[in-house]
Amino acid sequence: MKISNNYVVVEKLPEEGKEGFQVVEVQDNFTCRGKVTTIPEAPIFMGNEQVLVGVTILFAKYSPDTQEVDLEGKKVKFVKTDDILAIL
Repeated sequence: MKISNNYVVVEKLPEEGKEGFQVVEVQDNFTCRGKVTTIPEAPIFMGNEQVLVGVTILFAKYSPDTQEVDLEGKKVKFVKTDDILAIL
């Protein structure tokens, strides 16, 4: 699959420690963890680190530029590169 240079495809990872009923802290509501599954042909860098397939990233959960799509039976997110907050 070829995608725009401004996006990466991410498979959302389950949130750690969120099983059952818990009080959620406000700071946890605005970010998600995900595993990068597809990157554009042009390299993407965060500081000195390159975003590669298989790395886990932290991205903005409620960005208007993040789109969730059902692709081959899996729900994936197209995340704009500007919405990547960190490489974990």
